[in-house]
Amino acid sequence: MPLHRIVERLAFEGGVRLFAVGDADQSIYGFAGADGALLHELAQRDDVEAVRLQLNYRSAGRIIRASELALGEARGYRPRDPRRQAVIEFTERPGGLEDQAAYVVENLIPAALAAKPGRTLGDIAILYRAANVGDVFAGSLTAAGYDYIRVDNAAPYKKVGLTSWIEDCAAWCAGGWRAGRPQLAGLISRWTGFRSGRPSELEARRVARALTLFLSGHRADEGKAAPFVAAIRRTLVDPLTASERSLADQREQVRRMSEALAEGGKLEGLDLKSLGGRDGSPTHINLLTLHSAKGCEYDVVIMVGMDMGAMPWRRETEDELRESRRLFYVGLTRARDAVHMLYSGWIPGRYGAQRLGRSPFVEELEERLAAAEEDE
Repeated sequence: MPLHRIVERLAFEGGVRLFAVGDADQSIYGFAGADGALLHELAQRDDVEAVRLQLNYRSAGRIIRASELALGEARGYRPRDPRRQAVIEFTERPGGLEDQAAYVVENLIPAALAAKPGRTLGDIAILYRAANVGDVFAGSLTAAGYDYIRVDNAAPYKKVGLTSWIEDCAAWCAGGWRAGRPQLAGLISRWTGFRSGRPSELEARRVARALTLFLSGHRADEGKAAPFVAAIRRTLVDPLTASERSLADQREQVRRMSEALAEGGKLEGLDLKSLGGRDGSPTHINLLTLHSAKGCEYDVVIMVGMDMGAMPWRRETEDELRESRRLFYVGLTRARDAVHMLYSGWIPGRYGAQRLGRSPFVEELEERLAAAEEDE
């Protein structure tokens, strides 16, 4: 029986209370079994109370309007501050991805930094669909002297349970402890969960005390990430992974994390707060796939490679096309103040350029946005 049916039976036949939160418009993991229709199914039940959250605290009004136009359906979202202004630009760079990357480095990044006092590189994100696109932009950023944090298949290490837990421990130590984000109890629970078998009550208390003492002793608003990771590995992580064979793959990613933070590594000099990733690194631009960007937010979002054949892929089924549209929507809604969409009108092919035009999502959005604003 599918997991969601088991949950339904527990809730509606077994008397277990169910509280579900989600946004079906951000269902972008169909390849992993995610199905936003399940939320709609729940919301339509007579014995379920649906509460719709329509006040958007992140984005300016123009971006919210554009997001609904991108979906092609009204959702009734409204901005917290209707007076906030936003920039949405559609830019053709006919020279391909390299041309797009040059435009980002030479024009968009300097303009974004100058547009708002106090804005940093960490407030800017470059989003793309496939990691090979990230390679092009990583090269251009490096050549221009910009540091970046990359979250895709070409990142220095993968986001696995242990590396994500270490990042969250860093976030707690770098000031998160004041606001309880992340919560210490949650870090302890996750740390205990890495062990096979259920620990005794005495052992669970011992593990909790050891982690609490370690984290409390490493609280620092400033400081480099590398010494912190070295300490948490030496004190906690390495002894655990040496005794838990099931963590072998995760141990390798922790090793890669240390390697990236070391002298000469891709993340050399990264500070503790930036490793925590809660607010981004003020000295690093964010390079992410559209899938990796889900849940994140930035002042300025630059969506690149917005060409037919890449967004969406060619010959997608109707279901795949709907998911690609939702992926486009996710990218657009990461932005607080500005969205730039770059395209070339062609993609590389085995026998040369395939001139398929820009993404139909971009085409539709620009036309719909212009028509909506003309009618005002």
